[in-house]
Amino acid sequence: MKYKYDFGFIGTGAYGSALANVLSYNNKKISMYGIDQKEIEDINNGHNQKYFGSNNFFNKDNIFATNNLEEVVLNSRYIVLAIPSSAIRVVLKQISDVIKFKRINLINLSKGIEPSTELFFSQFIKKKFSKNLKNLATLLGPSFAIEIFNKELTVINIVGENKEYNDELVNCFNNNYFKLVENNNEIGLELFASLKNVLAIGLGIASIATESRNTNAALITIGIQEMITIYQKLTNDYNNDFVYQFAGIGDTFLTCTSVKSRNYTFGTMIGEFGINKALEKTNGTVEGYTTAKSLDKIIKNSNINAPFFENIIQILSDKKEHMKICDFITKNS
Repeated sequence: MKYKYDFGFIGTGAYGSALANVLSYNNKKISMYGIDQKEIEDINNGHNQKYFGSNNFFNKDNIFATNNLEEVVLNSRYIVLAIPSSAIRVVLKQISDVIKFKRINLINLSKGIEPSTELFFSQFIKKKFSKNLKNLATLLGPSFAIEIFNKELTVINIVGENKEYNDELVNCFNNNYFKLVENNNEIGLELFASLKNVLAIGLGIASIATESRNTNAALITIGIQEMITIYQKLTNDYNNDFVYQFAGIGDTFLTCTSVKSRNYTFGTMIGEFGINKALEKTNGTVEGYTTAKSLDKIIKNSNINAPFFENIIQILSDKKEHMKICDFITKNS
């Protein structure tokens, strides 16, 4: 079947727009569905000023934005879910209503744990969208949208059950500045992609509580150790090779050390003002804050020892003074 567009993006946000720019550079035809008319018009004029200022898409003639969901979903070979994770459930229902019993190729960009089911988003999509799902792959790894948009060299992972489908997407996305690397540990990398956002909040808090780089290095190390422990407890898999992937240590390091990271910055706000003031000052969703609530249940239900994550969760629940972020270390000495 011949499609009008190679890729259809659901969402017109920063990350989706950055990946659309990669694909336009590769001479792929792109459609984008959005709900903000001003943003739609902006994209059709060749840029997305809300996120990237006056910087233009590489090939604006290859990108078309619309508020017509049917136009995007029915005429695109691959559908990219580039929306906040909180909207996944609603959007999947909307897509299903449009395509009826047709099966489609999906690419998931959401990271985290779906709160009502405590499933990773790839698991949630497979469960809730099974009758309409042809193939699914998830993109994960160290990648700030602005740097992708500006064609800074970026390498991330693609995970999914169908290697042939993954290969197709690698061929579509890869170029001289953006690269997808395949990995088969979907759960391991999704867990790291989820929990590193919680860890980044903790590191942001700690950066205000202490200026010590020694402490910072210790906390990142402890956080990674605890994420591995959580993975092992949940899966009984003691092969940790996935940790050394781009979506493992790479993404954890990036998210936990940069002020470009929304979660890390939220943590610094907590360190300066406390959790309640930080929430007041924050616009939109902070993925790590949402994920922490699900992680709390997982840790308790599975009886997992993760004292650093427990400290972060207590601070986010306003049950612990944020300046005591590191006290678990001295308690256990």
